[in-house]
Amino acid sequence: MNKEIHTLVIPDVHGRIFWKEAINKFPKEQYPNLTIVFLGDYLDPYDFEGITNKKAIDNFKEIIELAKQDNRIHLLFGNHDMHYWYDARYKCRVDERNYKKIQDLFLQNFTMFNVAYEETINNTKYLYTHAGITSFWLNHIKFMGERGIEMNKVEYIDRLGQKKKKVSDEQLPFCQMLANMTPTADELNQMKLNFQGQALLWAASFLRGGDDDCGSCIWADYDEWTYENSRIESENPELKDMWQIFGHSLVAGGFDEGIINNEKHIAMLDARQAWIINNDGEIIKLKDYK
Repeated sequence: MNKEIHTLVIPDVHGRIFWKEAINKFPKEQYPNLTIVFLGDYLDPYDFEGITNKKAIDNFKEIIELAKQDNRIHLLFGNHDMHYWYDARYKCRVDERNYKKIQDLFLQNFTMFNVAYEETINNTKYLYTHAGITSFWLNHIKFMGERGIEMNKVEYIDRLGQKKKKVSDEQLPFCQMLANMTPTADELNQMKLNFQGQALLWAASFLRGGDDDCGSCIWADYDEWTYENSRIESENPELKDMWQIFGHSLVAGGFDEGIINNEKHIAMLDARQAWIINNDGEIIKLKDYK
């Protein structure tokens, strides 16, 4: 394997086919140790790009089949994926006509999709999610976990006269995990399997049309990253020493440029093209890689 290439990153697909050419450059036989991470949002194409919903679905099926055959590939999900299997309060540019068909695709292949993936490159942690973890959302997660632990101590009598807890003992370990979130990919992926975790993952701020105080790691808007008081190391030093790789905000990156902030260690790569991370941890457009 070329020693300079560690990871191939495929940002938001939305029916586009740029991922095919990118992966074809790195056949499994020649690059068996390459990591390939899809950042989610496989469906719901933009009208201005002329991609039909049918083409997007067929494209998505190809990605699923390829991932089944290639263990280098890690599939994350974004907001345009989660709204097909999660009964969200609102949806974003959803394909209503093919909703059930797409929902079945996700549910049939549910174990293939995760919230996050992490790896170490050049002694530094790289955490991949769809929209990134802001200090605002991490603080919210910890608060909800602490609140759940406290509510576990509160009991009430239900209509049948039985004593119950506001938060069950079965839910307590999940609350403890939230309260002590680092975060790691394993912690974030557990949220996908928990009904309260799913609700927290669907948090979207008004910047994205939601009504929550902050956006989750599948919903955070880039403006939540650039807010003047969002210095992530100030309240959450655990975020300071790792790189976060995410997509989600196409326009913020000028469509094709992406945004890489070396001060905050964040790379927003929703740029309609593939990226590579070399063994030194540098993030480079695939087309610029020599």
